[in-house]
Amino acid sequence: MFLVSVSAQQLNKEQIKAAYIYNFLKHIQWPEESKKSHFVIGIYKDRVFYELLKNSFQNKKVKNKRVSVLLISNLKQGSNSDLFYLPKQFNKQLTQIANKIRGSHTLLVTDNSPDKHNAMLNLIDSKGANAISFEVNKSNIVYEQLSTSAQLLLLGGTELDVAYLYRETEQAMQATREREAELNAEILLQQTQLTLTGNKLSQLNQDLEQSSKEVQQQQVAMKKQARELQKQKLDLDKKEQELATILQQLNDANKNYTTQTHAISEKKQQVAIKEQENLQMADLIKQNKSILQQQQHNIARQQQALSAQGGELAAQKQTIVSQKETITKTTILVVIAAFALTLLVGLFYKNKKTTHKLTETLNHLKETQIQLIQSEKMASLGKLIAGVAHEINTPLGIAVTSTSLIQENTEAMAKRLDDKSLSQNQLKSYINIVNQSSHISNKGLERVIELMHNFKEVAADQIVEQIREINIADYINEVMTTLTNELKKNQVNYLFSGDETIIVNTIPGALAQVVTNLVNNSILHGFHNVNESRDQRKDISINLTQHSIDEICLTYKDNGIGMNKEVLAQVFDPFFTTKRNKGGTGLGMNIVYNIIEQKLAGHIKISSKLEQGITCKITLPLLISAD
Repeated sequence: MFLVSVSAQQLNKEQIKAAYIYNFLKHIQWPEESKKSHFVIGIYKDRVFYELLKNSFQNKKVKNKRVSVLLISNLKQGSNSDLFYLPKQFNKQLTQIANKIRGSHTLLVTDNSPDKHNAMLNLIDSKGANAISFEVNKSNIVYEQLSTSAQLLLLGGTELDVAYLYRETEQAMQATREREAELNAEILLQQTQLTLTGNKLSQLNQDLEQSSKEVQQQQVAMKKQARELQKQKLDLDKKEQELATILQQLNDANKNYTTQTHAISEKKQQVAIKEQENLQMADLIKQNKSILQQQQHNIARQQQALSAQGGELAAQKQTIVSQKETITKTTILVVIAAFALTLLVGLFYKNKKTTHKLTETLNHLKETQIQLIQSEKMASLGKLIAGVAHEINTPLGIAVTSTSLIQENTEAMAKRLDDKSLSQNQLKSYINIVNQSSHISNKGLERVIELMHNFKEVAADQIVEQIREINIADYINEVMTTLTNELKKNQVNYLFSGDETIIVNTIPGALAQVVTNLVNNSILHGFHNVNESRDQRKDISINLTQHSIDEICLTYKDNGIGMNKEVLAQVFDPFFTTKRNKGGTGLGMNIVYNIIEQKLAGHIKISSKLEQGITCKITLPLLISAD
């Protein structure tokens, strides 16, 4: 029997802690304690203290009940313990651990924890000697429906000041309320900014409508200018016709001048002949000469006038040509500007119409993608149900067989007891059979309970996608447990490695679907037609590490047939599959990519070579925003 009053010279600190735990069992009352066959003490990841406590409680009883000491690494096992001991190296995780085991009627014993709110019985290591005391948070003990005896505090404990704890809680709540007020103010500011942005957008729409009206007005003005240009062109054609008439008249005048010059020459010849033939006509000839000189003078003036008119006509023709070129250039520029504006307006309306159609198509594609993901999710859930049902059959069959064996032996023992032929050896044999069969039956039923619990949690997460806090290693192992039937049927081995203590805030259902799709992809594609003549193992491994301060890295590997460069380049494309006629839909890896990149706010990268399997590196944030 343990005694706390043993002096420090006789016991070291670990032995004193063991003595306290013995007395805690003795002075704490559990609900329905009379129905317990034994007490269970869970030691969390401390093998040295576990060995000490196991040796200390060996062949000893508390309240006439034996004590089982277990070394546990899973918090779910901790919630099944009557007393759960948390070493001081895990004090930083006390809040999370206390939340996990809360409501399970488990007494939580901590070691030098600074967190008084979540502690129940907290061992205090006094400085200097081996003396150890403890603190009692009675409110947490009462919450777990446990009761303490009056002698508990006499062992050296002190009860925590509830008013002090309440004041700290109030201060924390006040800080939370102040933070909430700050967040509300930030939200109000963001809403104001959104309103201003909406007003600016409305103003921009009004400016765009005004610009459209101005473009229409410019089109009307351009049409009017085009009509005026057409009128000017008609006037120009009319002037060109008048110029042609004037040029014709000039040609006629030149012909008349030539004719008159020829006639004068003939008259000169006639005058010469007449002078020779008739000298009497001299006076007449002189008169005729005067007349001819006057006519020549008139002709010279007419030639000068015609030359002046020709110069003016040439200048007018040059001016008309210049005006025609200017009008032609102006017309071309106006037509080009009109065409550009018309094209710009047409492109604007066409772009607006195309954008609307693309938006509708994108929305339709998003709805189709959601429906496809939901269908794939329901298909995965159906496979999950079938696998779990098949997996449950085996332990249930074992439990039924063990129970039947106990029943048969019990009937035989009853007959021997009635016949008074029951021997001591037969009784021992019967007790052995009952113990072994009960043990086998209990293991089978525990396996069924574990499978049902895992199935219920994983199935619920796949249907209701909510963000919650999980131990990601435990959750992945739960998902792989539900896939045990598929792994066994295809002779696939599964191995987990890495950090088992990582806690994340994520969407568990989405993570479960990613793991399920990766495993199904490995079975359907990676291990298809694997050469079994060489006894090649089919292995799937998952490794979990802390990638950075706010990210984790999940590495999924298989040693299947791998992929070539062409397949690897299209692995995330929707509806791409190499097993179109053998059950492949081409959506598995596309859904994995969309879930990781969109829902889980992470990234995925796949590397692979033929005959070397695949490696999927998935980075996920420790905390997903609820937006």
